[in-house]
Amino acid sequence: MIMCSIFIIAEASVNHNGSLEMAVQLIDVAVAAGADAVKFQTFKAEKVIAGNAPKAGYQKEATDSDESQQELVKKLDLDETAPAQSSGQARW
Repeated sequence: MIMCSIFIIAEASVNHNGSLEMAVQLIDVAVAAGADAVKFQTFKAEKVIAGNAPKAGYQKEATDSDESQQELVKKLDLDETAPAQSSGQARW
């Protein structure tokens, strides 16, 4: 019988909502559930979304109509110092 190990990656995406505290909580929950790693989506909104990009229909219905797509997504940015601030919770 061939034995192989399984490496489980939890997908946290942008569910940290731009909060380091929430990101650390997501890591803790993933580890408690048996994950070996946690994958986050990190970016800078102004580098990936044009200032005049329109929101999707569902976003228009659920968010402030005066807020741009870039402003909406900017709330999901994690500070560049987040890895250093995570107090050894994870390797970024």
